[in-house]
Amino acid sequence: MVVLKSVRPAISCSSFGFDGDQLVPLHKVSFVNLTLPASLLSVRLSSRNNAKLSLVQATKESSTASTNDSAAVFSATNGKATNIVWYKSSVGKVHRQEVLQQKGCVIWITGLSGSGKSTLACALCQALYSRGKLAYILDGDNVRHGLNRDLSFKAEDRAENIRRIGEVAKLFADAGIICIASVLSPYRKDRDACRSLLPEGDFIEVLLVLMIRMNHP
Repeated sequence: MVVLKSVRPAISCSSFGFDGDQLVPLHKVSFVNLTLPASLLSVRLSSRNNAKLSLVQATKESSTASTNDSAAVFSATNGKATNIVWYKSSVGKVHRQEVLQQKGCVIWITGLSGSGKSTLACALCQALYSRGKLAYILDGDNVRHGLNRDLSFKAEDRAENIRRIGEVAKLFADAGIICIASVLSPYRKDRDACRSLLPEGDFIEVLLVLMIRMNHP
């Protein structure tokens, strides 16, 4: 069974909504919230003015829709976010990599404080730049000046700090950029969670070990 929860006018920065290749007047466009079974593959609704709605695919993760005389957004949940839809662009990672002539990936440098993570990240970035490769450094300290400035150094905030860096690193890699993350990330479960965000082979982990040489008389 499909339950129609609500209908409301769309908010647009222009006077037209989009329906495939056809422009639809704004007054004919509305957003619809539906409660759908995860296994439901297709549904068709019609109103008195013959506005038709077709569900292309519905899953637990996301839903997409195409319409004749109306545009629809289906209710979806991911974490704490609701009513969200994943919009896929016709320009993907492969196309961006072709433009940059390189493969996007994440080089994750971990190690104890003072082991030289940031120094190595900067040297690697410089070496890639000299070879005409586009790279960007996500330094553990630097991101706390902006993106993660709301996080403390408590255990749960440290984990969130790494999670956010992993998500941003994923975006850089998807853009075709070589992302160098230099982060104090001592727990394998946190690093593995970041690794799982990328295709196999796109996450390269580097462990730095601080060597101290003792000079004996």
